[in-house]
Amino acid sequence: MNSGSGPGIAPGPVRAVDLFRVRLPLVRAFRTARTTTTHKDALLVRVVTDDGVGWGECAAEAAPTYAAETLDTARVVLRDHLIPRTLAGVGFDDVRGNQFARAALDSALCDAALRGHGESLRSYLGGVRTEIDAGVAIGICADEHELRTLANAYINAGYRRLKCKIEPGHDIEAVRAVRAEVGTETTIGVDGNGAYAFEAALGLRALDEFGLQCIEQPLAPDALQETALLAAGITTPVALDESITSAPVAETAIALGACALVNVKPGRVGGIEAARRVHDACHVHRVPLLIGGMLETGIGRAVNLAVASLPGFTQPGDCSASDRYFADDITEPFELVGGRLRVPDGPGIGVEPRADRLRACTIFRESFRR
Repeated sequence: MNSGSGPGIAPGPVRAVDLFRVRLPLVRAFRTARTTTTHKDALLVRVVTDDGVGWGECAAEAAPTYAAETLDTARVVLRDHLIPRTLAGVGFDDVRGNQFARAALDSALCDAALRGHGESLRSYLGGVRTEIDAGVAIGICADEHELRTLANAYINAGYRRLKCKIEPGHDIEAVRAVRAEVGTETTIGVDGNGAYAFEAALGLRALDEFGLQCIEQPLAPDALQETALLAAGITTPVALDESITSAPVAETAIALGACALVNVKPGRVGGIEAARRVHDACHVHRVPLLIGGMLETGIGRAVNLAVASLPGFTQPGDCSASDRYFADDITEPFELVGGRLRVPDGPGIGVEPRADRLRACTIFRESFRR
């Protein structure tokens, strides 16, 4: 791609770029150790090229609680830096960081290029799966009854993995309740979103008795040395998410012994090619990967599923059906069938917004022309 940061397939000259700020209410408030979300704000990117139209999604959150980048900072970087460079055909390799903004434009450019070639993203990446085991994240609940009810409902719906959000004071007993509710055969992981200090995290040894898939991101993203010490002292595998910002960082974390699994979110690491590089770095070291999510609309979810079709994604992750989050997604909904989600097989990312939903959900729009 001529952006210098995207896939090796190049779209035609970019004629126009549009940004759509959209808002979709969640079917249920979602609370983590860092924030509570009641509706999903997203920034959709549409590029118009000589090959056709492509779509991408900026998955950053409205507040800098999960990552430093936000929807508003991503919009500024897109508007003032990435889009002008793209329209000028000079690429944006000289722009540092800003992975969420880069990922949105990267995905749109990739989508347009692949549509022009009539190739699906899964095929382009070399994906080996046409369906992905579906998992679901359960937010921090008000009480044990709510937690048990949700866990049971998701298992009955067919989800193959539960991930429970935890925080200090809401961890051991919450996991005990979920394990008791769903039995020993269900795959369960937990996610601390970096909320634990090292000494408090040592108490997570008590989770070893529950046979968990992993403890994800217990410590702060930059605490790789301490995470390695924690991982050496517990039986439950440690997974990293926020810490893994690039393939070189993944290699460093693996060398330190800071992770036994890696959660990859294409929208967070900088886009499709960046996610593939993280995958390749982990796969060569035989570190299994799982795909994560940022409450994306169907645009971002399609990218996640295509990336999850790569061979190293051997662990069930966080990809859920559209109705887990939205009563009416912005694209045609992704549906759970036999505990799995189908990877789109149409050209590009294989989905696009429905015009009526895009109009209904758009808060504002900005347009840029060559």
